[in-house]
Amino acid sequence: MKKIIGKPSEYLHLLLGNLLYAIGFNLFLNGNNIAAGGFGGIGLVVSRFLPVSVGTVVVVLSIPIFLWSYKVQGAKYTISAFLSTLAFSGFTDFLSFLPNVTDNKLLAALCGGAIYGLAAFILVRGRVSGSGSDLLGRLLITKFRVLSLGTFVMLVDIFVVLTSVIAFHDLEGGIYAGVTIVTISFVTDACINGGNRAYMFEVITNADPDELANRIFEKLDRSSTLLRGIGMYKHEERNMLMVVVSPRQVYEMKDIIKEVAPDAFVVLVSASEIMGEGFRGLDVTVPIKEIEAKEEESALKK
Repeated sequence: MKKIIGKPSEYLHLLLGNLLYAIGFNLFLNGNNIAAGGFGGIGLVVSRFLPVSVGTVVVVLSIPIFLWSYKVQGAKYTISAFLSTLAFSGFTDFLSFLPNVTDNKLLAALCGGAIYGLAAFILVRGRVSGSGSDLLGRLLITKFRVLSLGTFVMLVDIFVVLTSVIAFHDLEGGIYAGVTIVTISFVTDACINGGNRAYMFEVITNADPDELANRIFEKLDRSSTLLRGIGMYKHEERNMLMVVVSPRQVYEMKDIIKEVAPDAFVVLVSASEIMGEGFRGLDVTVPIKEIEAKEEESALKK
C-alpha cells in the first residue's frame, strides 16, 4: 500500500506544480487564446465552443488515458497521474476568476511559458507523474520506441496547436503557442540542468591511485574509476582516475588532488547528464511498474 500511496513530498510537489500551471494558464494563456499544447490547450479550444469548463474537458479526455496507463504503467503511476489531472483541472477552474494580465500575446506567451516551465520542473523534481500530453507520450513510447519521449510530447502539442489554429482561424495565435512551448522547454531544461549539474574530473597522475581514490571516497563519498594508459610523450604508463562530483564538491575535490597528487594533470569537464549509481537515471521506454518491480526485487536480495 505504501508503494501505491507515495511520499508526502510527492503530493506537495504535485499540488505546487499544478497550481503554477493553473496560474500561468489563467493569467496569460486563457485570455489570449494561446493553446500551448497539452489537454489544457484542447480544453481551451473546446470551452470556446461548448458550455463546459477547461477542467471538465481535461478530466473527460484523460479517462481513457488513465485506463491505458493502469494497464501499462501500474497503479502507483496511474494514481499519481490521476491526482495530477484532478489538481490541474480543479485549480484551473477555481482560479478562472483571475484577470488576463496582458493583451500583448508575445509577452503572454513568454510569461505563461516561463511559469509552465517552472511548474514542469517542480513535477520532475518531485518525481511526480505528469498528465495530459506528457502522460500520453509516456504511454506511446512504450509501444513505439523508435521515437523519444520528447518527440511524442511534441507531436501531441503540435496537434493541439494546429487544432487551435483551425478552430480560431488564427495563425498568429498558433505562432504564439509555439513560442510558449519553446519557452516551456527552455525554462524546464534550464531548471533541471541548473539544479542537477555534475562535473567530471579526469586526474592523470603517477601518485598512488588507491590513496587518492580512498581520500575522495572518505571526504566526498564518491567512488572513482581507474583507467590505465600510456603517455605518448615519454611512453610511460600513467594512471587516470575518473570521478564525477556535484558542483559544491568541486573545490573540495581540487583540494584533495593538491594534497595527494600535486603534480597531477587534471581535466575538469561539465556534465549535462549523469545516469547510474549515485546519479539516478530513468529509461522512459520501460513501463514504470517494471522498474519498480526490479527495484523491489533488488531490495529484497539485499
